[in-house]
Amino acid sequence: MKSSFYGVIMAGGRGTRFWPLSTREMPKQFLRLTGCKTMLQETASRFEGFCDHTRIMVVTGIDHRETVLEQLPCMDQKNLLLEPSGRNTAACIGWAARTLFNRGEGSAIMAVVPSDHVVDNPEGFRETLSIAAGPAMDGMLVTVGIPPDHPSTGYGYLEQGEKIGKDIYRVSAFREKPDPDTAKEYVSSNRFFWNAGMFIWRADVILNEISQHLPELAEGLEKLDSDTEPDLSLYDSLPSISIDYGVMEKAGNVVMVPAKFGWNDIGDWPTARKCDVGRGEVISVDSENTTVWNEGKLTVLMGLKNISVVETDSVTLVMSDEYSQKLKDVVAKLEKERPDLV
Repeated sequence: MKSSFYGVIMAGGRGTRFWPLSTREMPKQFLRLTGCKTMLQETASRFEGFCDHTRIMVVTGIDHRETVLEQLPCMDQKNLLLEPSGRNTAACIGWAARTLFNRGEGSAIMAVVPSDHVVDNPEGFRETLSIAAGPAMDGMLVTVGIPPDHPSTGYGYLEQGEKIGKDIYRVSAFREKPDPDTAKEYVSSNRFFWNAGMFIWRADVILNEISQHLPELAEGLEKLDSDTEPDLSLYDSLPSISIDYGVMEKAGNVVMVPAKFGWNDIGDWPTARKCDVGRGEVISVDSENTTVWNEGKLTVLMGLKNISVVETDSVTLVMSDEYSQKLKDVVAKLEKERPDLV
């Protein structure tokens, strides 16, 4: 099985909700947030023992070629796909699958994962992939469900359906991010899992599904041929849609494997708090639920709750948790007024 397995890492995106640390030049997936390795390096290392470094594929922005090769020096450069523009996950995944298909590896199993997630049990991650590889080889679209530990309104949910094998279930429905009351109902029912955006399938199977449900994308992918740095106008013409909306919610052969690992997507500064993300010396007086990134400096917090303090060479951010989702609006404004800061 391992000889036909690829770890496909989606390493695009700006990480705007992690500004000012995450910038256009160095987005969060290339930063050392949780230890001595960057998030990209941590993601690649989880595949060790399951597939070797020559079968790691990274899809990222064209401006980050040198960063990826510096952080993953052992990867095969033909597996580095450079997007000239961001076109969402369906194009990203479809291009990776088309690349393998063009090489005569259409039956290869792809484990598609984001580059900016935290996994607390790499062995459990590999065990989950081992379970998922079986139905994937049989032509199923496999997604990983995270057992929820609280009623989050920040994640989409997968509804568990019929059990078809050991730790393998059909997905009866995809649910959007719920309101608080609905999230509580989901968690108490024990039938819902967080949608982690991790997928396992054969390259030829996902290409067939894209042909059925996103024919315009399929046609565009055929024109890319085997080019790892496609023309901007060609790539920019691909439909921009997520794989969830475009394929998974329409396909009839979707199954779920519950994760055997702890997980956090570190989507913003408040969620990063759960993973002990922070730098610098902190004195806290009557303060709680705070995140500080102020490397090399002392930060004193007094009487504060639910805030993040982030300082870089050029920016200081002091933000209440309730505004974390609005940070991307600030970044959008700065892109027009102060692009040097983003």
